[in-house]
Amino acid sequence: MASLLEQALATIVSTFQEYSQLSGNPLCQAKFKELLEKELPTWTPTTLRECEYKQFISVLDTNKDCEVDFVEYMRLLACLCVYCHESFKDSPLKPSCPQ
Repeated sequence: MASLLEQALATIVSTFQEYSQLSGNPLCQAKFKELLEKELPTWTPTTLRECEYKQFISVLDTNKDCEVDFVEYMRLLACLCVYCHESFKDSPLKPSCPQ
């Protein structure tokens, strides 16, 4: 049975592939916006204003091809992970460790 981390990695890859129609191609901006709204609803405002989205995508789209490739997608997820880590590292709730 796959570990939680292995399952998470598989989910990250399969989610990108689902939106790129399993081709491994970059996501067009419309597909990427759909991915954000459906797969990260807690992190995406329900009404993502077009000007905010364009500003966000301009930072994320490092090669300026108006698409989001897998590496750019991973940068977004890595930044979200760092943000979560920083936000929760001083939380009073600590994960329990097996003895």
